[in-house]
Amino acid sequence: MEKPSASGHSGPLNVPAFLTKLWTLVSDPDTDALISWSPSGRSFHVFDPGQFAQEVLPKYFKHNHMASFIRQLNMYGFRKVVHVQPGPQRRAQRDLTEFQHPDFLRGHEQLLENIKRKVTSVPGIKTEDLATAEQDNRLLSLKRLCDLKDCGVSVMILVGKTWDTH
Repeated sequence: MEKPSASGHSGPLNVPAFLTKLWTLVSDPDTDALISWSPSGRSFHVFDPGQFAQEVLPKYFKHNHMASFIRQLNMYGFRKVVHVQPGPQRRAQRDLTEFQHPDFLRGHEQLLENIKRKVTSVPGIKTEDLATAEQDNRLLSLKRLCDLKDCGVSVMILVGKTWDTH
């Protein structure tokens, strides 16, 4: 099912708010002086991160910290693009930061639903087990909601799991 996204276009329902806001920021011509798509559309640039953090971030997020913004990008699998130039080592251009993700492509907003937040690893627990536990918790929450609302359903089957509701 589709709903209007923050950018006013029709987009997937299950996209986290951070990604929807990021898409809006990058695609909005009014913010192009501080954040915009790269010419290829496979990455985006943040120009003058300090000014971007002070002027743009507070309009979309509850903070104005570039480090928090970058942390969120990293949590969703975005990577900083580093351009290596031949010759003597030079400092990277300080006022230009570029990020990319294989599913964050200009003109392909529908791919946002493929971008998932990384699961934090816990020593001794496999990532697959954490994902399964998270899914089980969601199913249990749905079961409790159904119990509270007295759905009148004797068995609820979700994602291959069967739960008696009575």
